Amino acid sequence: MPSRIQVIDLLRAREMPQHILRHSMVVRMVAVVIAHSLLKQGHTIDVRLVDRSAMLHDICKIDAIRNGGDHALMGEMFLMECGYTDVADIVGQHVRLKSLDLNEAMVVNYADKRVKHDKVVSLPERFVDLMNRYGTDEVRQNRILGHYLDVVKIEKIVMSSCSIDESMLDNLNLIPGDYPFYGGEGLLRDHRPVESQDKDIDFERINQDQPVLVDKGNLFRR
Repeated sequence: MPSRIQVIDLLRAREMPQHILRHSMVVRMVAVVIAHSLLKQGHTIDVRLVDRSAMLHDICKIDAIRNGGDHALMGEMFLMECGYTDVADIVGQHVRLKSLDLNEAMVVNYADKRVKHDKVVSLPERFVDLMNRYGTDEVRQNRILGHYLDVVKIEKIVMSSCSIDESMLDNLNLIPGDYPFYGGEGLLRDHRPVESQDKDIDFERINQDQPVLVDKGNLFRR
């Protein structure tokens, strides 16, 4: 599994645009919060694997935009070549899952569907945006609608297994945008090993050592 610094090196090497980077970091934040909630409920989830896979899920998005192709499968192939087989498998499933098993791939897949650009939104809002941008004919519209119905099932599986509900994830929008590596250290205090790896990273003016000047202790209390 790559370290955080290795992930950042990959993102730099692939020249990921800032808007895709911001999206990826918010997806990562949502995914880590969900993964930690699943852990607290007794599910077996590798939070580090979720963390790295979410950061890298759109590693080949700009290549697909420029040259065409399936960016999920392109990302999977690229990461396989880098030797990160577990991460590659999850990245390859972030658009479509191979199964409805509750695992790291499902967490990253669902987290991606909850983030429009760099904001956490509901599934309907996310898919209305997808329909407006990509539903250019009836075939594409039906495909997007079918995908939406599939993700509704995924949401029910994930949320029924968590200690939070889907509306609580909207609270992550309160975390300052200047801290995209912030995955909930205040929320996830008992999982510091994942978060502590952010120290000393200064990527595009992001400085994890600076304090977050908001109290997020109550964000996920029912």
